[in-house]
Amino acid sequence: MKNILIFNDISGLGNCSAVANIAIFNKLGHYCMPIITGNYSCQTGFDGYLHYGNAHLADYTDSLLRHRQPQAVYVGFCNDAATLFSVTQIVGALAHKGAYLLVDPVMGDNGKLYPVFDDEYIKRMRAITRSAHCITPNFTEACLLADVDYDAIMQSADKPGFLAKCGAALKNLLKASGANSAVVTGVECGDLIGNIVMDGKSVHYVTNSRVDITYSGTGDVFSSVLLGELLNGVSLLAATQIAANFVEKAARNTQCTDRRFGVEFGRVMDIL
Repeated sequence: MKNILIFNDISGLGNCSAVANIAIFNKLGHYCMPIITGNYSCQTGFDGYLHYGNAHLADYTDSLLRHRQPQAVYVGFCNDAATLFSVTQIVGALAHKGAYLLVDPVMGDNGKLYPVFDDEYIKRMRAITRSAHCITPNFTEACLLADVDYDAIMQSADKPGFLAKCGAALKNLLKASGANSAVVTGVECGDLIGNIVMDGKSVHYVTNSRVDITYSGTGDVFSSVLLGELLNGVSLLAATQIAANFVEKAARNTQCTDRRFGVEFGRVMDIL
């Protein structure tokens, strides 16, 4: 069992973020130490959601760390640049002490930043990834971190070899982000969904059949399974395949067709 310090938001609706982290880390045998970065009535895909941040994040973390130290840190959604800056200061010190740091650099999708973020947030994210052992950006976020033209690459999206083309375009991702390794998630390739695994100088590709509906929370689920398996001694490539298989099966077993309510991963937890 490893102690995992979690920085992520929590949403009343969406089946995502810290809800996914805690359930999956516990299932994989780890102890969860969550610090909530923001409290949302519903995930941001819903109209009229309410939210508030955590102005005392550093104090909450100090109080927690007086009693137990983490062997790993997970960083997910931070609701603004100031919150991300506070988290960066905390995790930098913990990574220096030997804690394994995974950063899911939640910033955008489909080639665009989420409306709640700006260029300052990208700068802050580049600062925290420099301490990361592993990052799990989607393709949009990987392009933002590596300063790659997303639109130019997407012009080849319907052509053979698109996944490898994405991998080649992101060849400088580790250097640009400072992370030791990366898994670029959710690259749509026709009937397949691909993940690009970068570990040092090696690049590998993991593909699964694509599910038509893209549910909320799949990124949180993927990165949670990945980190949980890494901490159990599984290799990065094997952990990526396990996480991809789990997300695919969870999506196929989700009964609600409104993507905003999230992937129903609880239906397939027995395969972990």
